[in-house]
Amino acid sequence: MDLTIFMTGTSFFGAGFIILLFCLLRKKQLFVPFLLMGAGVLLCFAGLVLSSPLTDSGNAPVWVKVL
Repeated sequence: MDLTIFMTGTSFFGAGFIILLFCLLRKKQLFVPFLLMGAGVLLCFAGLVLSSPLTDSGNAPVWVKVL
């Protein structure tokens, strides 16, 4: 599920970037592309947080495991 959330975020960001290029070319309002790109960044961050727990001691150095 974390990969799905991350890929959804990258899709939102990519779509927002493509729409941003078209909006800049046509001199349209830029609210929607930046909204999509912001949502994409948040979803990517959520996917990364879900994929690696913050309290994982399995990859900790040996001196941390000893203490």
